[in-house]
Amino acid sequence: MALVTSKEILKEHDGAVGAFSTYDLFTAQGIVKGGEESGLPVILMIGQPPLNQPGNDYVGQIMVQLAREATVPVCVFLDHSKDYATCMKAMKLGFSAVMIDGSHLPLEENIAITNKVTEAAQALGVSVEAELGALAGIEDGEEAKKAKMTDPSHVEEFLSKTSVDALAVSIGNAHGLYKGEPKLDFERLNTIEEISQDVPLVLHGGTGLTLEQFARGVAIGIRKINIGTEVKTTYIGAFIDTHEKNVSAYDMVGIPQACKNAVTAMVQDKLEFFARGYKALI
Repeated sequence: MALVTSKEILKEHDGAVGAFSTYDLFTAQGIVKGGEESGLPVILMIGQPPLNQPGNDYVGQIMVQLAREATVPVCVFLDHSKDYATCMKAMKLGFSAVMIDGSHLPLEENIAITNKVTEAAQALGVSVEAELGALAGIEDGEEAKKAKMTDPSHVEEFLSKTSVDALAVSIGNAHGLYKGEPKLDFERLNTIEEISQDVPLVLHGGTGLTLEQFARGVAIGIRKINIGTEVKTTYIGAFIDTHEKNVSAYDMVGIPQACKNAVTAMVQDKLEFFARGYKALI
């Protein structure tokens, strides 16, 4: 259908849109096909570290081409870039959205780097996502997670001094696999949503959250949900299962196809739940 910006998808789409991490041709194909099978928009996402690996400009180019040829709206998104240069690299590759993550910086510095990226992005018709509050790691305890959560008092100032198209928030979510059931601060999310008004909110660290937590987050105002680790576990799980069925074959044709198909099924399931299925749980 078209390569579209995240602003176009998030403003018009009911529920939330899934954003899925991409690592190679097969994960990219699986993610786009998941969108096509569901008939829903999808965000094809790659992080700064994999994009900056030697030779991986080609992965970015493949992502853009797949989006242009897709039968559903696809946004090609740079995730968690810490610097201006990588954001510019992604834009030059044809990405339709970038995230500048200044959450590790003092508030004024976060605002400054966000505005620098936004100025360049707006000139090219590219959407920008920013972040307030830092995502915890799997090694962090509950007190550390709480300390890193988005401060609602910073949200109004940040949004008044920037013109971002989406804002990622930290409410107890974390990258990687959670230890036990994650605890999300939905009261904090409610407060942030009231302040953010028309700026869509983003939830990173979606892998491992329960369906009930997803549903509650979307009902409050989450419009984009990032899934990264589950792409990897789905892909590698399918790789191992397929290889072990015929170890001596070393099937470099069939195994990647099985991995791609597994990613497609997972993406389709998530997209449909984020867009519609969540309503049954609220």
